[in-house]
Order: sequence, then C-alpha cells, then structure tokens
Amino acid sequence: MHGVSAVPSRAREAPLALVAVLVLVALCTLGTAVGRARSDLLFYGCAFAQGFLALAAAALALRSPARTALPSIIALAVALRIALLFTVPTLSGDVYRYIWDGRVVAAGFDPYTHVPADPALAYLRDPAQYGLIDKRDYAVTIYPPVAEALFALVTRVSSSVVVMKGAMVLLEGFAVLAMARLLSRLGRQRAWLAAYLLHPAPLWEIAGNGHADAAVLAALFGALAWGGGAARPYAAALAMTLGALAKPMAALGLPALWRPWRVLLPLAVLAFAALCYLPFALSAGVGVVGFLPSYAHEQGLDTGGGVLPLALLGAAGLARPWMAAAYAALAAAALLALALRTRWKGDASLRAALGGTALLAVTFLCLLTPTFPWYFLVAAPFTALLGLWSPFVLITGGFLLYGFNADAPAFLLRWSLLMTFVLLAAARDVRSWRGVVEVSDA
Repeated sequence: MHGVSAVPSRAREAPLALVAVLVLVALCTLGTAVGRARSDLLFYGCAFAQGFLALAAAALALRSPARTALPSIIALAVALRIALLFTVPTLSGDVYRYIWDGRVVAAGFDPYTHVPADPALAYLRDPAQYGLIDKRDYAVTIYPPVAEALFALVTRVSSSVVVMKGAMVLLEGFAVLAMARLLSRLGRQRAWLAAYLLHPAPLWEIAGNGHADAAVLAALFGALAWGGGAARPYAAALAMTLGALAKPMAALGLPALWRPWRVLLPLAVLAFAALCYLPFALSAGVGVVGFLPSYAHEQGLDTGGGVLPLALLGAAGLARPWMAAAYAALAAAALLALALRTRWKGDASLRAALGGTALLAVTFLCLLTPTFPWYFLVAAPFTALLGLWSPFVLITGGFLLYGFNADAPAFLLRWSLLMTFVLLAAARDVRSWRGVVEVSDA
C-alpha cells in the first residue's frame, strides 16, 4: 500500500513545486522593480534569483503534466509582460528615439540627416517625449533602415510608448513560436521554453523597455524555424538580413547558411541590404551610416576603453594607443576564421546551424564585452534550444551592467565579474559545441 500511495504523492510534488516557483518568479519581478528604485543589491539579487527560477520552472515542467505545466508558465509570462508593458521604461530610454524616428520617417524626413533638435522638425515634437530623447541635440539616428521602417509603421498606429513596446512584444511572441518549433525539430520538450519565457532579461528589456532586439530574435530564429535554413538558404538569408537591418546582431546567423563556394548567397545578401538602404542613401549619401562612427567613439570602442581587456590594461596603466586597432583586427580575424571553419567542416543539420550560430554569438559578445545588457538578448534562446550555460550567464549576469543607486559596486568590478563567469560557462559549453558544429564521421 505504501508503494501504491507513494506514486501519486510523487506525481503531485512537481506540479506543486512548479506553482511555488511561479509565485516566486512573480515576486522576483516585483523585487527587481523595487530594487531599481531603492537598492542595486536588491535589484541584482532578484534578477539573479529569477534567472535560476526560470531554469527550475523548466525542470519542474518536464516532470509535470504537459496539459497544465506549459500553459501555466505561458499564462504567467504573458501576465508579467502585460504588467511591464504599462510601466514607464526605467532601464533605457531608447524607445523614445524609436518613436521619434518613426514620426520623422512618416513625415517624409530623412532621420540620417536631421537631428531631433533640428528646427525644421519642431512641429513633430511631443512635449511629453521630446525631452526624453537621448542625444537629441547632436545625434542623427543610429538605427538601420528596416528598423526605421518598423518604427514608422508602428507610429502610424500610435506614437505612444505602450504601442511601441507592444509591437516589440508581438515580435518576441513570434520568436517564441519559432523557438517552440525549433525545440520540436530538435527533439526537445517545449517545457524548456520556460527558461526563456520567465527569465527577467527578455521581460525587462522587451516588455519593460521596448528594445528592438525583439526584431532580431524574430528574424533570426524565425528564419531557422520556417525559412528553410540550409535547405532553402536564400529565403532564410533574406529573413536574417531583414533582422540585421533592424539590429546587426541578426547577421550572426548568416554563416550557418553558407556553404563552400556558394558565392551568390553573400552577394544576394549585400545586394538586398544595399536596396534597403537606397531610399535613405539618396538624400544622406555616406551619412546613411548615421551616428554609428560617433557612437563607437563615445563608447570607447576606437580607443579601447569600451572593451574590457583593454579597459583593465588602462586601469593598470599598461594600455597603449595601438592596442585598440590590434584588438579589433584580431577579434575580426578570429570571428571570420570561426565562421568559415564551422561552416566549411560542419554538417548541414539544424542542430549544427544552431550550434554554430550560438558559438559565433557568444564569441562575438565575449570579444565585444558590451556594456548594454540588451545586446545579450540575441543569445538568450540558446539555453532552451541547446542546453548551453554561457547564454544563460550572459543574460542573467548582464543585470550587473546596470547601476542606479549608491550601493552599486564599482562598474569595472561588476563588468569583470560578468565576463569572468561567462568565460567559465563557455568553457563548460565547449563539449556541447563540439558535438553540434563538427562534421560527423558517419
């Protein structure tokens, strides 16, 4: 009798534990919001705890009845996104530039030639939003043409922050559908979606702050899920190029589509990109690159101060002027060699394409060491899809890059801790990558 009664008891444990984890996830979201206003240590602690709770929810969902576990996770994920959708952005003000650019394009002006403070655009200013636009006095837009088209399309519906953030959440929803399809094709249970859906990074960066990285996720993973991938590389490349012209991170998936001597594919990508830029280039000329060169200087990418290894050398008094160019050249060469090697020797399976893309994404982010946490979102789905730890550490530890209150430790220390843990996690992932990106002996 004890054995018979123990089975249903154990069967109830996982669903009950899952309910408890979901409650804790909601409390951590609230705690992160409180921490943003009052204590960075609370902010970090709640974000880290929620990241691990998302993994716990996935593990428990795998042991719970499928008919209730995943729907419960999705319901909470949707509820949290709706709640954050109606909050004021507190981690970034980029969404105000999105709305401004959309209004400028819709009015027939070129955002690559007009700064927001241009008197010719004075009639477009919304008093409630204009003062919140970053660099409004001197910076033209930095965003590529597809992003500008997206912003213009959304602002034709409404210029409100909620609508712009809502559009990004819808794009993220498309990306989640793509992840679900990819999980099925990989033979992994869809319960792993919890590791993404309940994680605080996409919640805060997309629903809370409306970052356009949602378009990258939709394009990149949608292309792999429905674009045909290696079987129909041109369709997939078109989708990824659209994503890269919203934010360049989506281009990290293009090497997965390439095969040796397939010359027309990169030419088609370049031609399509040029076509998208053409309407703006007619008036802006070479200025169509926008604020990007000045942005690289502001962020210290041209001097090395914005890259962690060189920043550490600078703090030790060992930096030299030539090091930034040397580092950039070596990093570019390493990424190119990695892209060519994984596609030259790799197979054409979906797992290999995802593994190669994940490897490129994590390597790129480790070399760039960005100081903006939303840059890490491109890697977020790879924990659920492939079971990798380094993407999880990137998006979870990325909260350390924020600092709002007096109790925040020194930024260089937080930045160094983040990248140290990422490198340790990447070392742990090496075996997994070898299993998916190397050519099979079969």
